Amino acid sequence: MTLGLWEKVVKINTILAPLREPVPKTVLSTADLVTLRSQLRGHLEDLRGIITEQYSERDAYYVLFPLTAHCDEWVRKRVQDIAELDWPPLQQELYQVDDAGDLFFELLDNTLSKPETLYLVYEVYYFCLRDGFCGRYIANPERINDYLDKLAGHIRVQPLADNSAAPSVASRRAFFRIPVYFYYCSAGVLLLLLYVFLLSLASTWHPV
Repeated sequence: MTLGLWEKVVKINTILAPLREPVPKTVLSTADLVTLRSQLRGHLEDLRGIITEQYSERDAYYVLFPLTAHCDEWVRKRVQDIAELDWPPLQQELYQVDDAGDLFFELLDNTLSKPETLYLVYEVYYFCLRDGFCGRYIANPERINDYLDKLAGHIRVQPLADNSAAPSVASRRAFFRIPVYFYYCSAGVLLLLLYVFLLSLASTWHPV
């Protein structure tokens, strides 16, 4: 994924950051949820615009749906025990579904079965699962880990080939067709790993 796309994903997760803090649930209000919903939807729409400038509507769907499902699950975890608060799922508003916890994995299975899937789709699914999305497998962490292993195999950056020998004309032409995409993918994976590291570090930091 390009750095611009990942910057938007990080912004979306930054909006959710207050929900991760160990604060009393009474701090949240209906007004807070209205603001949160507006911000999340705005960033998801911005991200859709960026993706469709470079890729197809189908690719945008496969990127945005898991992020939407992830946002819904995080907010529901935070407000489920507060009787006076309600979170109308973004998935209903944006995709007219209410079973994202199941559909997430159905789409992921379909994605893993198609070798032509874009790297950014693999990366977003990996990000959501690594960041805590569970869906239908909330009681089955082994299945989540299995998906993470499969996705990691798809987004692993391959080492550069030995260039000590002069490449053929065909090899040089092939080389010059892929560098921009390759470096975008590499940068996206590195940014994802850095973000996951910082997220893990933040979760263990408890200020006095």
